[in-house]
Amino acid sequence: MRWDVGIDLGTDYVRMAEYREGATLEEAARMAFREGGDMPICCGDAAARIDGRACAGVEVCRPMRDGVLESNFYADRMFRWLFERMGFISRRKRFGAMIACAPFARPVQQEALMAAAMDAGAGEAALVRADAAAAIGAGLDLAAPEGKLLVDIGAGKISCTLFTLGRVAAFGYVPYGMNRIDERIQRIVRAESGYRIGMNSAREIKNTLGTALPERAPADVIMHMTGFGMESRMPEAFDVETAPVLRACEEVVSEIAGLCAHVASLAPEELSADLNDAGAVLVGGGAEMPGMDKRIGDTLGIPCRVADAPGKCAVRGLVEIMRSPDRYE
Repeated sequence: MRWDVGIDLGTDYVRMAEYREGATLEEAARMAFREGGDMPICCGDAAARIDGRACAGVEVCRPMRDGVLESNFYADRMFRWLFERMGFISRRKRFGAMIACAPFARPVQQEALMAAAMDAGAGEAALVRADAAAAIGAGLDLAAPEGKLLVDIGAGKISCTLFTLGRVAAFGYVPYGMNRIDERIQRIVRAESGYRIGMNSAREIKNTLGTALPERAPADVIMHMTGFGMESRMPEAFDVETAPVLRACEEVVSEIAGLCAHVASLAPEELSADLNDAGAVLVGGGAEMPGMDKRIGDTLGIPCRVADAPGKCAVRGLVEIMRSPDRYE
């Protein structure tokens, strides 16, 4: 079976690639539904723009949560929108869809993901480990006997995998992603400053003030934000200091560093020696947090680098697998 389309459906973004064209689409993994409706009124970036701003009777939904499928129905509608947008359904031809899946997803979630793709119009569907696809997209040769350590830091999932000879030698994950930092920033701002802010505002604060190296962060930086005052019950402008944001980031970053140290400790002796030379590779949108590569490298005592366009590594890997199926069978 020739695979015509590859899909990396994540918690925050969905990326899609065609066999001939390569990566062709990147949109927010959102859909907006009217109350009681079974078809979305808008999807992708259009739905993301009204997330947190939707009027009564309109709900913005995500098919994925914490890296795994949350709703079969939402996944079916997302795949249908993707296939129609790329013109696969209008061509009325049988096509195969290859989907990146979190390596810790349960079998029932894996089967539901494939069923949703086929219900949406795909003739065949197959799953690929998201960490393996990202490793291939980052330029790693998984078939080599040398150990390759990949750290996938996404919005909804964080995993660390040691590959060798095309197999997994050691693996570990935490059941959440970098969105956990946004949630903690929301709680801290509400508890300590008395303001309610949305997830988009919390993400903006994280991207501006957050770092994986708190000891190097400037302590006198202040960010101006607008939120809903809990006492005045009115919108107000307020200042966000660096210290509480660093505290929210450190709780998650320390978990990531500990996860990588645990997986490295499980490596056989010869593979451990390989890591001293090859180092670790970071992929996923969270890898772009300032200082993340140095923090993990210092924890493991090995070189560490961030892949080019780390958020797009998985979809690039799917393109490579589609074009060379025998090599990655």
